[in-house]
Amino acid sequence: MPADRDIDWLLPPDVERLRTLERWCLVLLELIRGRIAEIERRDRVSEAARHGPAVTPLDEWKLEYSIGRGGCMLVHTADCRLASGRTRPTTREQVLDALRQPQVETCSICPAAQELGITDP
Repeated sequence: MPADRDIDWLLPPDVERLRTLERWCLVLLELIRGRIAEIERRDRVSEAARHGPAVTPLDEWKLEYSIGRGGCMLVHTADCRLASGRTRPTTREQVLDALRQPQVETCSICPAAQELGITDP
């Protein structure tokens, strides 16, 4: 501001009210920054949507459930053609967790075991 402008009329004369205004300005600044972040996040999502669907972890693996009790469950890569209609998309972490169970195995056709880094059949 130019030095010749008097702003004393704009601000209160005491520290208590100046501190209140200071606090209000800080709160307002945080609200503004939050709104900016929200708009930028929405714009990034919109931009990503224009470039096509992103590959999510659920698009990488399938877990095939057996028919009935006691059957073997199979882990497939997402593009395995041997996978039946009894499959569900899953994450890598969920697949690795499932493979700790004795009734879960990797598909012998698709490269699921290799992609998961499993060397023992």
